[in-house]
Amino acid sequence: MKGNKSFKGSMLLAMTAMLVTLTACGGNSGGNGGGNGTDGANATSENNGAAVPDNGSGTGNDAAGNDAAGNGGAAANDGGGTDAPAKAPVTIKLEVNSTQKDFENTDVYNEIKKQTGVTMDLQTYDEEKFKVELASGDLPDVFQVPNKYLAQLIDGGNIIPLDDLVASNGPDISKPLFQKSLSYSKQFWSNGTGKLYVIPVQVGQAGWGFDQQTGFNVRWDYYKELGFPAVKSVDDMVNVLADMVAKHPKTADGKKVYGTAIWNDWGTWGLNSMGMIVGSGAVANNYTDVPNSGFWQTAEFLYKAKQKGILDPDAFTAKYNDIVTKASQGTLLNSAATWPFQAVNAELLKEGPDHGFVTLPLDWGFAWVGGSTVAGWSDRAWAISSKAKDPARAMDLINFLSSEQGSRLIASGIQGVHWDLVDGKPRMKPEIVQLAAAGGDAYKKTGIGMFANQQGLTDFTALGDGSVVNLFNTPEVFATKVNSLNKDYDDHYGATYPAEAYKKNADAGKVLTLDVVPQDVQAAMPAPPDDVKRIQTKLDDLITKGIPDIVLHAKDDADYKKKQDALIKKLNDAGADKYWTWYMQAFNDTKAKFE
Repeated sequence: MKGNKSFKGSMLLAMTAMLVTLTACGGNSGGNGGGNGTDGANATSENNGAAVPDNGSGTGNDAAGNDAAGNGGAAANDGGGTDAPAKAPVTIKLEVNSTQKDFENTDVYNEIKKQTGVTMDLQTYDEEKFKVELASGDLPDVFQVPNKYLAQLIDGGNIIPLDDLVASNGPDISKPLFQKSLSYSKQFWSNGTGKLYVIPVQVGQAGWGFDQQTGFNVRWDYYKELGFPAVKSVDDMVNVLADMVAKHPKTADGKKVYGTAIWNDWGTWGLNSMGMIVGSGAVANNYTDVPNSGFWQTAEFLYKAKQKGILDPDAFTAKYNDIVTKASQGTLLNSAATWPFQAVNAELLKEGPDHGFVTLPLDWGFAWVGGSTVAGWSDRAWAISSKAKDPARAMDLINFLSSEQGSRLIASGIQGVHWDLVDGKPRMKPEIVQLAAAGGDAYKKTGIGMFANQQGLTDFTALGDGSVVNLFNTPEVFATKVNSLNKDYDDHYGATYPAEAYKKNADAGKVLTLDVVPQDVQAAMPAPPDDVKRIQTKLDDLITKGIPDIVLHAKDDADYKKKQDALIKKLNDAGADKYWTWYMQAFNDTKAKFE
């Protein structure tokens, strides 16, 4: 959002996700669209090597790399760029947030290589590996910078200033479209030097995609079977899932079915996830302000699920891919996002026209969607290593990925192959829309949407041809994407596409969105000093170990409250108040710079 926009009531703050985000995130130490690492103010957290939620743009990727809304991306105004590259081929090592190495075997990857002459040797960001790389100075040529390491990278001379390279090799980045983002980067992400060290990604306005990807995601046919019960609270969520499990206690092959679980390999994303659904966005100490804390909202949900006997025993150990596996096996009925259920949805549709997982459109709480940012997705900005073998060619690649042409390619595919001009207007090819709806390996081979964490412009950015970056996010495609599951859902809620059901509640003021979150302010906040970092590390350790212990071992509500109070005392003793005092001062000081 604009830095000078006034905040309603108390200040508001991005809650969680990532990214990725997710984002998708992810997930991530900064979620898709806002947040400073895994701080205690409902910010985002790392989702190492996994897909992330997006910033409402509908490009969150699942673990297989498939776009969560069937989205894609391709060339913009020049016909998709079919000319051979003028420069000699070169291989550049890239460390990227969330995107997996299997992107290298796709059509979009090959088109990027064709357009730039650059072969991208991809590796997915992993926090522990990155720490080793940073300590040794052996960093990849190009990488996406986690915000919390930016000052260290600059002080250590590990990354180079990009001002001259943008002037010589960044014609698209130099356009007015990116000027506010570059100025922002120089002001807030230069460690006080005023130089350009990182190039933001996913800059611009976000919006509602085809479906709402983060939320209370459940089996639609099971929900119908229950008579569409109202979901007005966390208790209602748990009761709906418990009733589903009661009616469907085992899979067809005899496996036990559970109601819910979280994944635990995206830092604190899973433990914060209910804040993306039932939260308010209010500034709050995420460690100790129980009513407004994503941690404690998630803990309450999981505790109540445990008391009902529907919490997966792997709830606190499962990784993202484990959740995908459980979804495909039919042993899990809920997660905080649609991504793990994408693959199984294609299979469930073969069993019945209304079979599959959907996000119920709550008429309360928070929806992780919308907003606008010049900072882009936090923890994904591009940097070039001081040891890069060919910085100029590295900037050529970043420029292409940031451009209108590159962003369209990433989000919509290749012109003439995946989309084309119809009556002078860009349109996705019907067969590609159908392929996206079907999912699976054939669609994954296109590579559409798999590099969303790396595209320069948001899906909803209007390009020079008058259409948005992501051509899947158009009324024409929405109309064709509706399958039997979507239609049944749409008919029930009086919508024309799934996300519209949630959007109506947001438009009516019943649901808060990222429009009330100061994303650029949060992303501009300085890294905490070392003493505060140590406190934060201790707090995260206490909360990530303490909540599972409470959820799994509390005998009843009274015992839960007793254990909760004991953990909060430990958090306060460890410096939660000191951390929060620093955080609010930093937030207010940063906010003042935008006014």
